[in-house]
Amino acid sequence: MAFAAFTFFSALLLFLPSLALAQAPSPSSSQQSAGQAARGAQTTTILGSSSGDGFGGYLIGPNDLLSITVLESPELSRDVRVDAEGNIGLALLADHPHLAGLSLTQAEALLKKKYQESGILNDPNITITLKELESKPVIVSGAVRQPGVFQVSGSVRLLRLLTLAGGIGEGSGTVVQVIHEEDSGPQHVTEVRVADVRLGKEEANIVVRGGDIVNVPPAGAVYVLGAVNHPGRILLPSDTDQTTVLNILAMAEDAKRTAKLSHTVLIRRKDSTGEVEQIPLDLKKIVAQQQPNIVVRPNDVLFVPESTAKRAFSRGLEAAIQVATAAAVYGAVP
Repeated sequence: MAFAAFTFFSALLLFLPSLALAQAPSPSSSQQSAGQAARGAQTTTILGSSSGDGFGGYLIGPNDLLSITVLESPELSRDVRVDAEGNIGLALLADHPHLAGLSLTQAEALLKKKYQESGILNDPNITITLKELESKPVIVSGAVRQPGVFQVSGSVRLLRLLTLAGGIGEGSGTVVQVIHEEDSGPQHVTEVRVADVRLGKEEANIVVRGGDIVNVPPAGAVYVLGAVNHPGRILLPSDTDQTTVLNILAMAEDAKRTAKLSHTVLIRRKDSTGEVEQIPLDLKKIVAQQQPNIVVRPNDVLFVPESTAKRAFSRGLEAAIQVATAAAVYGAVP
């Protein structure tokens, strides 16, 4: 029974890392996906008014060229460029609406209100699309509470930008990546520690410029399966670089009484070849410091098998306790 379960969970390892990589990317994959997101910011998928693009709604910035369509009055439809102050000028409107910092949907609602208040149109249907992106947005992605696209005029400090994104999430990894891509193509990645950012250290509060990408990779995860009290996916702590087998076992709320501790296995995929490696562990000896307390890696699987004999004994003991308790209760009744 225990061997069959071990074989099943060994096979399960074949797709667990793929799932984990999707949820907790490594720094190199984070850089690649963030770079793709930056290039994707030039497409209608990212710049549309829909908030389902994974980065939040696009915010209009200075020098953006907007295409404004008024369904009821085609003569009012035109392409308008946002000026340096974030305003636009429209026919028949006395004031210049301020659109910088608004999403496309919010800008549509504002122009509709302006035309209604001025008495020009009663209930206009206005659509705004982004024709040219000339402002410098910063993409904030990863383990932050409110990932999105933020307009930056000149430069801004990292801590302020992360605050605008709602702060760093609980499931973050150990670093924040600031990715700067030159016009010629090469990327420069600067990493600062999450702990230093949270403490507000000056050296971690680096400058972020328009066009940069700020990525907070999620923490890695280890999977604990078998005879433990809380099996499942466990995030590696972000405040430490190394976590051991015993630490992970403690996070899983310890092994069950029926666990076969001497036959524990750590299942790991080798980075170089992709082969599955099975590392036998004896948790009793590790606790007694007779065997090294191995450091776990992201995507490892810790399998603690269950002892059939222990399980049968435990069930028999529980049944005996129930019988004895019933006898004591009923025997005390006259």
